[in-house]
Amino acid sequence: MSKIIAFLFIVFCSVPAFAVGSLRHCEKERRGNLLVGHEPQARASEKESKAFLAGSLHHHAEERRGNLLGEAQIAGASFQLVSLDKATDIHDASPLDTIHTVPTKAEPTKAELFNLDVLFRAALNADNLNQESARTRMNLDDIRLLLHGRYNEDLSYKVRFRLNRSFAPIALDNSSAALDYAYIDYKFGKHRNWSMTLGKQSAMVGSYEFENNPIYELIFTDYINHVVNLFVVGGKLSYAINPNQSFHVQLYNTVNNTLENHIQNNGFSKGDLKQAKVPMGAYFTWVGAFADRKIHTKWSYNIAQFAQGHTNHGIALANKYQTAKQMVYLDLNYTKQGVDHALLASQAINDFYAYTGGDRQLAQNVVYKSAIARYDQFITTKWELALKGGIESATHGDDETVGKNFRTNYTYFAAIQHKPFKKQDLRFYLGYIGNTVSYADRLAIGDKKFNRLALGGYFTIPVL
Repeated sequence: MSKIIAFLFIVFCSVPAFAVGSLRHCEKERRGNLLVGHEPQARASEKESKAFLAGSLHHHAEERRGNLLGEAQIAGASFQLVSLDKATDIHDASPLDTIHTVPTKAEPTKAELFNLDVLFRAALNADNLNQESARTRMNLDDIRLLLHGRYNEDLSYKVRFRLNRSFAPIALDNSSAALDYAYIDYKFGKHRNWSMTLGKQSAMVGSYEFENNPIYELIFTDYINHVVNLFVVGGKLSYAINPNQSFHVQLYNTVNNTLENHIQNNGFSKGDLKQAKVPMGAYFTWVGAFADRKIHTKWSYNIAQFAQGHTNHGIALANKYQTAKQMVYLDLNYTKQGVDHALLASQAINDFYAYTGGDRQLAQNVVYKSAIARYDQFITTKWELALKGGIESATHGDDETVGKNFRTNYTYFAAIQHKPFKKQDLRFYLGYIGNTVSYADRLAIGDKKFNRLALGGYFTIPVL
């Protein structure tokens, strides 16, 4: 695993250096053309490039107005039908939307563009009605600040905070739970079809549930909330074959905390586990668009290491169909964790065996599988129906007693939504939200059920 990480690191370092050399050669050639009498043509080319850039930016802004949006009460991001007054990148922008075949402009003295958006959702939540645990209250479900902009056409940045999460730094990567991402993205190459991203960023996992605007998802699945580390510190190298096809390699820290802290903070004992010397992972991702960009795919393979001698593997196949009035996504996921840092299986297994104290240890060779679907449909220009459902299972490969599919999680919601303004991402909704966790009879663990009736609203506020 460490050799793979080292090889990918060398690739990350060498590609930008090669690109810089190529850019310097192109600049010398351009200056030579000017000296031999090509100045009028060069100026004309510059005007054409500027016109092309303006048209391209306008096209992307219009596209984002109907197809934007970025996680769970714990994390997330998505694509829902939306019209925004400006092109606000809620989540990491699609890699296909960030490629421009234009020459680099002269360096500005400061950033050319700055945007500030507020992501807000609040509701009256009635939980577990007609049960002892029933509770009704007003709740601030989500509040985030998104700062984004660009220095020039090639260099951009994004920073997003969750104001209802802890700002305390985490031991391994020095970030915090409140910081979703903070990164810079640099495009390079003759046609600007290469790009590099550095900092805390969204994992390149194949999941349209994750890519949805977090305030759209009234509940997230276990895959988003626990199985995947959604916001990672690392680096990403991307290459766009054309505007509809791109490939990405991302190196990142497997979890944001150290092994010791992650285990102890969640009530487990480390046992014989040792921190991996290179507790990192890599995503290899293909992003595609077909049929006039109505069909989208985001497929990823992941390999990572959390504890020494134990390797994780994951395959995630995200698929989406979207038109002006409807959107459907289907995410299919398979994850094998050498050590269960997702903790879901370990909690059930330790409860089954009634382990306490130092005997509570993380399970090994755990497999998580999930299928998650969502359907959004505009009934009229102002009324919309949103439906979502997911089924997830956990299997313990090393314990025949616990066995296959010993834990099953069902997640679902249905909501009717009112969108009063055509160009503003404001919605009021009435929804039913449910979650049921069931266990195989052999474990003799009771089911866990949750249901909620919610009346609320959410707004992506374009402040600047």
